[in-house]
Amino acid sequence: MMKNSSLLFVLIFLVGNSFAQKPIENWSGVLNAGGQKLELILHLIKNADNSYTSNWDVPLQKAKGIPSSKTAFANGQLSIEVKMIGASYEGKLNAAGDKMEGTWTQSGMNFTLNLEPMKEGQAPMVIIKPQTPKAPFNYNVKEFTYQGVQTKLTYGATLTYPIDTLKHPLVILITGSGKQDRDESLFDHKPFAVMADYLTKKGFAVLRVDDRGVGQSSGDFSNSTTADFALDVEEHVQYAKSLPMVDVKKIGLLGHSEGGLIAPMVAARDKSIAFIVLMAGPGVPIIELMSKQNEMVLLSAGISKDAVDAYLPLYEGLMKTVIALNDTNAAINASKKMVQDWFNQTDKAFVKATTNISNETDINNFATSMAQALSTQWWKYFAAYDPQPTLRKLNCPVLAINGTSDIQVPASINLKGIETALKKGGNKKFVTKEFTGLNHLFQYCSKCTVAEYGQLETTIEPRVLDFIGNWLQSLK
Repeated sequence: MMKNSSLLFVLIFLVGNSFAQKPIENWSGVLNAGGQKLELILHLIKNADNSYTSNWDVPLQKAKGIPSSKTAFANGQLSIEVKMIGASYEGKLNAAGDKMEGTWTQSGMNFTLNLEPMKEGQAPMVIIKPQTPKAPFNYNVKEFTYQGVQTKLTYGATLTYPIDTLKHPLVILITGSGKQDRDESLFDHKPFAVMADYLTKKGFAVLRVDDRGVGQSSGDFSNSTTADFALDVEEHVQYAKSLPMVDVKKIGLLGHSEGGLIAPMVAARDKSIAFIVLMAGPGVPIIELMSKQNEMVLLSAGISKDAVDAYLPLYEGLMKTVIALNDTNAAINASKKMVQDWFNQTDKAFVKATTNISNETDINNFATSMAQALSTQWWKYFAAYDPQPTLRKLNCPVLAINGTSDIQVPASINLKGIETALKKGGNKKFVTKEFTGLNHLFQYCSKCTVAEYGQLETTIEPRVLDFIGNWLQSLK
């Protein structure tokens, strides 16, 4: 998935480890972020030395134990920082001790978040995902770890392949942005488990791997970039060539979202790659993509087009400015000036609707949060990237697909960008396809917001699986 400065995009996919201490207080509240409601659960823990630690759950996004980097609780005043998602919470306990009134701040925006003690036995609603594969399987499943030759990292992986003695075409799956396990698990969906199950039954071997720093894979995810993830995929390709059930002349890549950025990077350098499939992959410069993504997300939240149009130049300007600066403090100062100037010149109703900024403190918080987020190694590399030069170098068959209701990687501009680049490079072996009414996960949607992903039973629409499977079989 693509990263975004809005709350829902930041929290999505963050799965931390639960704390070992027993929480003395479990609090729950509903955050209304731009019209999208999201339940947050706070676990507040008192340590032996009377200090406090805390962590958060986001049930709808299946994120548990997101650790707070700082927790202070005294005289009924609660102050929490969650650096890993650029957020903070300030709350005040009422006299009765049964309500915490406070404000959640993220990416410079403030949202009211009032917390109440969780009720005994309270649990989020679970929506069954019927496509998730369940044993026993009518194909081989091999789970293992291996070490990369160049990266020296350990990778945890699952290989599925038909039960026979033949060599099979191999599809290596590449996850989207954020820390992803080998199944690309999110909202109780396991898209890559579904994809692997489908393709293996069609006669393919399929390799899916935990991201570095996730599951059984070693490495530092937080300080890695898209280029580093491409190196990981190159390790997977080289390792796969040693597997006896794999046809080494028919190894291809399937990338989703950021994975659709990585697959061309690998294939452009390695001419042994037999094919690539891009599911909601970027086809235009990332700053242009992120601007369009922000536009669609804000519009989907009910914010007026006039307000969105007033905000986007600021967002684009912040991205271009921050990624060009090597010093975070300089980026913060430049951001503060840009936001202050924008605030002074912009209709205050538009300012409030898009950023929730009301005063000087809000300006500083927003600018600082945005600058810090955009100053990370991942963001600086990602935001400066233009996929088109790489796409022009591809000479293998390419399938690029997207859904018309995708608000993260909008279909029309990105598929057109991919097609234009491939044509300029002389590649005539490609197919692009838009699926009407499908979102970023290739689900039929009604609200077509990020929050809706987990409310839908379908993981990937069957006709999308069929389209991919039929295209791959046509290459055999």
